[in-house]
Amino acid sequence: MPDSREYASFDAVRARLDEIVEAVASDDISLDDALVLYEEAVKLGLSACDLSEADVEDVLAAEQAQEAQGGSDDQPNS
Repeated sequence: MPDSREYASFDAVRARLDEIVEAVASDDISLDDALVLYEEAVKLGLSACDLSEADVEDVLAAEQAQEAQGGSDDQPNS
């Protein structure tokens, strides 16, 4: 099982979650294996939250830097 910290993007997290869903939906999976996959999925969900928070922080920092440089490009200069 890969470590959930190895997934550095939402696409990677989602791809692995899709694999987990497919595996758990299989009729021949054991309860123990399903539990291991469930635990991995929970960790992946937490990783996705961390990625989201990091993205929000990056956007806020970029907006603050832009404001510090004199505002946005969307506003006309007087």
